[in-house]
Amino acid sequence: MPDVDVLVVGAGPAGAVAAWQAKLAAPQLDVVLLERDPAVGSPVRCAEGVGDAGLREFVNPDGADWVSRRITDVIFEAPDDTQVLLANSGIGWILDRTKFDAHLAAEAAGAGADVRVGAEATAMSRNGDDRWHVTVKEGGRAERYRARVVIGADGVETMVGRWAGLDTRVPARDMESCAQYVLQGIDFNADAIYLQFSSAIAPGGDAWIFPKGEGVANVGLGMVALKSDGRNARQYLDDWIARRFPGGERTGSTVGGVIVHTTIAKTYADGVLIAGDAAHMINPLSGGGIVNAMKAGRLAGGTAAAAIREGDTSARRLSAYHQEWMDLLGEDHLKYYRLKQALEHMDDAFLNALAHTMNGVAPTKRTLGRVLTHALIRHPQLIPVVARFFV
Repeated sequence: MPDVDVLVVGAGPAGAVAAWQAKLAAPQLDVVLLERDPAVGSPVRCAEGVGDAGLREFVNPDGADWVSRRITDVIFEAPDDTQVLLANSGIGWILDRTKFDAHLAAEAAGAGADVRVGAEATAMSRNGDDRWHVTVKEGGRAERYRARVVIGADGVETMVGRWAGLDTRVPARDMESCAQYVLQGIDFNADAIYLQFSSAIAPGGDAWIFPKGEGVANVGLGMVALKSDGRNARQYLDDWIARRFPGGERTGSTVGGVIVHTTIAKTYADGVLIAGDAAHMINPLSGGGIVNAMKAGRLAGGTAAAAIREGDTSARRLSAYHQEWMDLLGEDHLKYYRLKQALEHMDDAFLNALAHTMNGVAPTKRTLGRVLTHALIRHPQLIPVVARFFV
């Protein structure tokens, strides 16, 4: 039964950065990073878009082989296909997650973490001592690890959180079902991401086009099943693509779920931390989670290393991680969630009118703030809700 200091379950951005940062903080610790799939980064369950500033906190995208496309523009589309090019959108990047996740895992390995693929955690228990006993199925056999701290970065379907007794449930209204294709041979602005909002196209969510190159893009949507007409996400996507890109060639596809909720109430237990999607650390307004996951992983890895050095891995000691996260982004996510709820009151007719109004504004003044201002003029009942976003 191998003894390890930190066992990280899940080698996505949260887990890889957690393992990496734990080793950087305390090189003497034994850190093991588990990935259940045969290769880190595959299969891809993501639209692969990130902002520049957050990404650069961890890695340099300039010239990196894990970058698919540099993005300079954001285009909002109304239900009637009216396009609004936003001003001052900033720089973004479309990643190649198969290479990007592998790069982060390689950084963890380079720092000294033991990265193991095809290794799935299947059970976890305390067994009366101060370590977690984690059963791992690897290479056709089961092995048990004894870990001082387990970091659960095992995604939307997290089991680590449940095994530790944490409440990781998601309200049905805050879980989006998503479907995405990689389409080739389509016509769009390859320097822009497109976001379209419509209850007919993606009820309760949005549809997107994220360029991976000239004529190639991730084209997908997320929708809330409770608001659908009985069709699933793939059926909604097929109908949208049939109208929008009837000649597009599908070269890849993925389905999955995105949590658009707020951080779980408790992200820690005795000897356990939960990070990334597993802890609902996703921007509930945009559904973006890559940079959030890396930031959470950095906090988790640093907290675990410090707690082990101090000889105290109790829930009380590890609770500092939760407070640091809430101060960093968690409280902002509460505000984004309220804003998301407010925007749900805007129907397709209003969104069409808003787009037409915004296109009457000088291009350099079509900012997100101005879009929101025009929305509130038409829907003053939302002002108290949105005001809390800025408090």
